[in-house]
Amino acid sequence: MTDSQLILHVKGTEDQTTELPKQVVRAAIADGRITRSQLIWSAAHNAWKQVRELPHLLPSQKLAPAPTARPRVATGALPKVATGSLPKVATGGLPKIAAPQYQTGAIPRVTVKTPETQAAKSMSAESSDYRVVEAREGLNPFQWLCIALGVGIVLVVGLNYLLVDQPLASRMSHTSYAQVTVYGHLGGFMQTEALVIHLPPSSVVTSSNLTDFFVTLARNTPAAPLTSDPFERVSLTAGWIGQYSITGHAWKEFGEMGQENEAQRKEFLLDRMEDVGGRPLITPNPNLDDAAQQAARDKIWEAFVRNFTGS
Repeated sequence: MTDSQLILHVKGTEDQTTELPKQVVRAAIADGRITRSQLIWSAAHNAWKQVRELPHLLPSQKLAPAPTARPRVATGALPKVATGSLPKVATGGLPKIAAPQYQTGAIPRVTVKTPETQAAKSMSAESSDYRVVEAREGLNPFQWLCIALGVGIVLVVGLNYLLVDQPLASRMSHTSYAQVTVYGHLGGFMQTEALVIHLPPSSVVTSSNLTDFFVTLARNTPAAPLTSDPFERVSLTAGWIGQYSITGHAWKEFGEMGQENEAQRKEFLLDRMEDVGGRPLITPNPNLDDAAQQAARDKIWEAFVRNFTGS
């Protein structure tokens, strides 16, 4: 490339570059057909630079007199450029810039405005033979989608905290189990008819006071936010998946068993609790005698207690 020629980045062409006379480029910049965001190879910087970064091409510099006739560029093949790539940028962490490749077809025609063409219709970007590389700003649809999802998640978590988690924790803070951490949220975080209560293992809750703790928890469980009635279903878990569930009305009834003893509360839960698949914890087996059935109930209860006490 000579000093009188410039290499322009042409997005969408086969080689994505073209070489034009410097004076033609300066004239096109002066009348607005080449924007100041167009990328031009700068041998002095060994990098692609926008027009605005190359002051010697801007209209403030003295331009050559406008030609009286529309100049035409030769339509033959481009002159061969001396072999070899442009000087590589010194290493040291900066990304390498590949040497521009040259078009093998005809050079695109550039029209310079003259007195004869001033009255003609200005050439639009769509009708020009080259495409100007513009620096686009703003967010793309995927980024907007990510922002919308993030805002949605924040809203859901915030609503769960205000409608369920905070009221549950506030009520339990006035009981003898104020030191026990409990979390609550709507089923699937959006099912207003279902409640999930997370009960991380605590040294305060033991096998001897588990039923009393559950009675206190049931008594202080808030109502469904939209209806002010009991939730249709309440799930209990020591992790983040509902391991056990009970109907909301049965859970409310259990909260009123303050005067019953531990054995009565235990039998109430065993008879009404279901597993994560919706199956009752206790399934009557007519082939077992009373002692065997009681042993089976005790075994299921021990597993239930272990989930919430760790013992």
